[in-house]
Amino acid sequence: MKKQFKKIFSSFLVVCLASFLLISSTVFAAEDIDYRAISQQIAQDVEAYRIPAMAVIVVDKNQVVFQETYGENVSPDSPFIIGSMSKSFTALAIMQLVEKGKIDLTAPISTYIDASKWFVKDGQDEKVTVRDLLHHTSGLGTYQTFGHLEITDSYGQHLYANANYGLLGLIIEAVSGESYESYVTKHIFQPLKMSQSSASLQASIEKGLIAGYRNYFGLPISGPADYPGPIDRGSWGSVPAGYLSASISDMGRYLQMYLRDGDAIISKESVQQMFYDTVPVDDEGLRYGLGWGYTEKRLDQPLLVHAGLVENYTSKMFILPEKEIGVVVLVNMNDYLVTNNVLDTIVDPLLGEPRKDLPNHYLLLHLAIDALYLLLTIISIYSFITIGKWKQKEKGMKTYILDILRHFLLPVGLLCLPLLVGSPPRIIWLFVKDLFVVLYFNACVLILIGVYKLFLIWKNRQNQS
Repeated sequence: MKKQFKKIFSSFLVVCLASFLLISSTVFAAEDIDYRAISQQIAQDVEAYRIPAMAVIVVDKNQVVFQETYGENVSPDSPFIIGSMSKSFTALAIMQLVEKGKIDLTAPISTYIDASKWFVKDGQDEKVTVRDLLHHTSGLGTYQTFGHLEITDSYGQHLYANANYGLLGLIIEAVSGESYESYVTKHIFQPLKMSQSSASLQASIEKGLIAGYRNYFGLPISGPADYPGPIDRGSWGSVPAGYLSASISDMGRYLQMYLRDGDAIISKESVQQMFYDTVPVDDEGLRYGLGWGYTEKRLDQPLLVHAGLVENYTSKMFILPEKEIGVVVLVNMNDYLVTNNVLDTIVDPLLGEPRKDLPNHYLLLHLAIDALYLLLTIISIYSFITIGKWKQKEKGMKTYILDILRHFLLPVGLLCLPLLVGSPPRIIWLFVKDLFVVLYFNACVLILIGVYKLFLIWKNRQNQS
């Protein structure tokens, strides 16, 4: 009986110790963070920065530590389009197929798909490997489209390009014999019980996709995302690169899978490879793995991170390996010039970091931007309505210099601005439509008036001669 009692008592101690460790790990993960105060501050930021809806979650590997939604018509089960965070799902699918022996990361992509039709030059698809696509070291340009792919001098160096993950999606389909949507649903969403996640627009809508907003002149306006169809000639965005949808509760389950070392859908070794098989991105210590960024500089500790941005949704996800917590933020708006830039400040307290001073400059910044828009528009409209007065005016050198500035240098500068900041005009149109309209409307008006004035000058000289 005494031995039996000792056995029972020992078992009891083991259970108590395990429970204590479990509770301790949870407390450690949360680090006594005052989530109530953080939540109140986020609610204020959501209102101050005109964010229609935001959802956040903090998880450890055992439970949801904190979860909240802000704004209207949003719940923990509301799907958002998650943007480039989709790349981690595509990388995960690739690693599942690697484990099954169906993909070799060192093999050229021509082993699995005929990608020659997407490249400008013959044979370039035989140079690019699967790992190159995952690392963004294929040499493909950031804004290159399918059918116009070409390896640049950056081959072997990190250069972020959606085309890399579009090609990975095609490889997944070819190797698995399933559509990308079917594969991700069966092998990732369903095993992780991500019931509100989808890999197509129709399925996302059926599951209650929350309305997305673009910002026009400081006003959030609802409208559909430019959701991509199947990859074809001219495609830039694609579902594998940026258009999966998921709810905040589903994203919590997704990060818990990584915190649990794969959670039976992938091995711990593959998870480690996704995180730590990296290439340098910049001089600030950021590195890129397989669908995940990695840095030790931002928080002075290891941090795994990926952001997402499409036309009217933004998102961020983080894993702190040492603290064993994951954080996700989903927003149903793209305010490229103002609000997007403050999301990190809003999120930092969820990572255990002090909140930076964040004065509310939303109205001030948008008023300044709108004032600049208005000034350009006034210049072009004034040039139009004063054309009659210009005809009657005696023209000297001062008038000609002013016209050269107004009808040549200014509009050329406006037209070249997207290229000067490294974004083609079509990207400006997708993400900052109000800026696109202002730039190109005013540039075209000023150039047309300038051409008309040149015609009048030429006609006047013809008459004099």
